[in-house]
Amino acid sequence: MESMQDRMWLGVAHALFINRLHVLRLTEVVRLGIKPDDEGIMDIPRALDNELMRQAIDYILMCFPSEFQVQIHEAKTAWMRPA
Repeated sequence: MESMQDRMWLGVAHALFINRLHVLRLTEVVRLGIKPDDEGIMDIPRALDNELMRQAIDYILMCFPSEFQVQIHEAKTAWMRPA
């Protein structure tokens, strides 16, 4: 069973992933000039969004010690599911 401290750090990693992904998505919205649709949603092409998620995971793996890599790889499936 994971220790409480390991779960806390995995939570921090998840928060950093979400933050990084948000910044990457906003950057692409501006770069591509994406405008909101009738519902106010600014969709990024799925292939590009998958690449942005991969970049956000790579960023987290770079920021955290190697001891967390297995836990992060296991958690990324849940993190990368569509909202």
